[in-house]
Amino acid sequence: MKKSTRTILIVAGVVVVVGLIVVANLKSKTGGGTEVETQKVKYGSILSKVSATGALRAKAQVNLQAQVMGVVDQLPVKEGDWVNAGNILLQLDRRSYEANLVLARARSVQAQLSHARVESLYAQKLVSAEQFEASKAAYDMAKAQSDEARDQYDKTVIRAPISGTVAQLNIEEGEAVMIGTMNYSGTVLMVLADMSRMQALIDVDEADVVSVAVGQTAAIYVDALPDTSFAGHVTNIAYMPTANVLSATQQTTTFEVEVTLDSTAPSLRPGMNVRAEITTAKLDSVLVIPVQAAGRREVKGKETETVFLVKDGKTVLTPIRTGKTSETEMEVVEGLKPGDEVVTGPYKTLSKLTEGERVTAKPAKDSLPD
Repeated sequence: MKKSTRTILIVAGVVVVVGLIVVANLKSKTGGGTEVETQKVKYGSILSKVSATGALRAKAQVNLQAQVMGVVDQLPVKEGDWVNAGNILLQLDRRSYEANLVLARARSVQAQLSHARVESLYAQKLVSAEQFEASKAAYDMAKAQSDEARDQYDKTVIRAPISGTVAQLNIEEGEAVMIGTMNYSGTVLMVLADMSRMQALIDVDEADVVSVAVGQTAAIYVDALPDTSFAGHVTNIAYMPTANVLSATQQTTTFEVEVTLDSTAPSLRPGMNVRAEITTAKLDSVLVIPVQAAGRREVKGKETETVFLVKDGKTVLTPIRTGKTSETEMEVVEGLKPGDEVVTGPYKTLSKLTEGERVTAKPAKDSLPD
């Protein structure tokens, strides 16, 4: 090989090596690491909500049952009728109860007269104290039996305890009515409901119920009316949970929350399926980051909430303390400042990131402008 050719090859090799070094240096300065999406920490608003499903009911709703047995003699109402408190809803055949009342009254009067004579004789010391006490006891028993017969007779007539609509009627004239016992709940004759005031009873997951408080506002969506929502507010939160069995090995625990609608509509009916969104927090001018940016990782031997910051082209694992959370953002109480650049994705990349890893940052597609 000629000397000039060898020189040319050597010079070309040196140029290539120098070029590679320059490219590597430029690449290290401009990034060249794992590509990640980032977003700047900003001040924003948090609207935190809890969503749950349930069913409607009338705020004032009564299941009416008989307190005495009998056959329905009169039924002056039908389903859908409006009744006022005190109106007669149903009357049982009361002939046997009337006969018992007459008999009990007669025995009470007889016992009263008998006791009056014994009392007079006792005052004259003509009968013993034992006879007087027995007479008094017999009179008291007869009077109690008369009062009981009167109570049973009165219970053959069922009156409306509230004003409302006969929402459900389960009995007809001529049918026998059974009363409840220890092993039998008895016949529900009818359901009376004041549908001018409606409530949604929803089942809130145990993880969310801690954020719910009486007085919080809510939006109620009725499945049967997809284009309409109703405003409401939380009026009661159950203290005892409701266990929902999903399978033989899986069970969820929920708490019943009562949401009262601020207004109603004629089309609403008890039992309709609803979804309620309760606003549990509304914050303005707080530091926020996307919810996907945060994750629990181990820092100094302790698992804590963290984010990855990008500084000088490298990741910095940073512990944070969070506050309220919305569907897309969370409040940062401690650990970050405005302008910090946090890694938000992609998810697969973010889940595998490590401290000090070199990255190439690009703004997230849904990041807000500064």
